[in-house]
Amino acid sequence: MSGFFYNLGRHVGRAAVPTIRKSKWIWDGLTGTEEEALRAEAAFGSALATELRGATERVNDPQMTALLSGLCERLAACVRDKRRAFRCEAIRDDSPNAMALPGGFIFVSHSLVNLCERRPEELAFVIGHEMAHIIREHAWNRMVKEVASSVLSRAVSVIAARAGPLGGWLRDKGMVLLQSAHSQDHEQEADELGLHLVAAAGFAPGGAIALLQRIERLDPQRSGLGQYFASHPPAAERIARLTPLCRRLASGHP
Repeated sequence: MSGFFYNLGRHVGRAAVPTIRKSKWIWDGLTGTEEEALRAEAAFGSALATELRGATERVNDPQMTALLSGLCERLAACVRDKRRAFRCEAIRDDSPNAMALPGGFIFVSHSLVNLCERRPEELAFVIGHEMAHIIREHAWNRMVKEVASSVLSRAVSVIAARAGPLGGWLRDKGMVLLQSAHSQDHEQEADELGLHLVAAAGFAPGGAIALLQRIERLDPQRSGLGQYFASHPPAAERIARLTPLCRRLASGHP
């Protein structure tokens, strides 16, 4: 998956820069009102999503598409802040991966859907985890700070620069930051908030443990688990931390 994101990062500027220039997302994200920041986040995420769709093969599986869309809609209904519109799409990739873009865009590889054996409670945890990253603005906040630091350090106005420096940043760093934006604390926060969303949507929270136990049993060298799971804490550590929360949620105690 790392090669895929590297190639995507090289091309992302073509679709993203025009939208970014129009929306002035960097300044709105840093100094605008909360509503302006949300619009900027959505504009940037939409541009990245457009580029990602153009760089990946479509998954011609109506049942998979309906499954992911339905799960995302059900989980999104439990999010208190309704100002983001969440959507989840399948992409074709042989490594199990999932990705959350700023603004509410979630992509799940067909191989991860198959790893979950299309079990709704397991996929709900995957989607809820990625949704939590978006809600907590983990990638968005880091990207805004990174771009601001890069642009301001060179004393260049984004609007006056004709997107040259910013376009270069997007090609060189944009998707890399999306991959590495989440610290271990962020991953833990996304696990816990994701589980709360899963339970609130009426799914069995134990599906998260079942998925993590399956991952723990797999040989990373032979299973092609890819960068997605490698960037998360070890499955055993996540299981130990989440099991008590799963029990509380299953018994109706948040």
